[in-house]
Amino acid sequence: MIWLYRIAIAAIFLFALRKGEEPERLVVAIIVGAAVLDGANHAMFGDPVFFSVNPGHLVIDTWAMLSMLWIALKANRGWPMWACSAQIIVVLGHVSKLIDLSVVRYGYFAMMQLPISIQAGAILAGTLAHVRRVERIGRYNAWRLAH
Repeated sequence: MIWLYRIAIAAIFLFALRKGEEPERLVVAIIVGAAVLDGANHAMFGDPVFFSVNPGHLVIDTWAMLSMLWIALKANRGWPMWACSAQIIVVLGHVSKLIDLSVVRYGYFAMMQLPISIQAGAILAGTLAHVRRVERIGRYNAWRLAH
C-alpha cells in the first residue's frame, strides 16, 4: 500500500514538472530536495528517536517552509498557500515537541506524515488549474508583478 501512495505522489510531481511552470516546479523541487536532505540526515546521524526533536529535521523542514512561503507570496497562484500551510503544520509539530512531548504524543506522527498528502493534492489541483487556464486564456505570468 505504501508503494501505491509513493507512486501516486511521484506521478503528481512528474505531472507538475511536465505541465506546470516555475511555481509548480519549484515547490516540487523543494519537497524532493527536503526528502533527499532527510535521507542524508539519516545517513549521517542515524534514525531519529521519537522522544526528542531531530535538529536536522527541524532545519530541513524550516528551510522548506520558508522557501514555500516565498513562493506562496510571490506566485500568481493560490495553491502554494495550501502547500506552505501544510509545511507550517510540520514545523509546528517540531515546535510542539520541543515544548511538551506528552501533549503531542499521538498527533506528532500525523503532523509529520499527513502534510505531504495535502501538498501533493495542492500541487495536483494547482497544476490542473494552470493547464485549464492556459487552454482558456493562453500563457500568463507565473509570478505576481511588482508594483
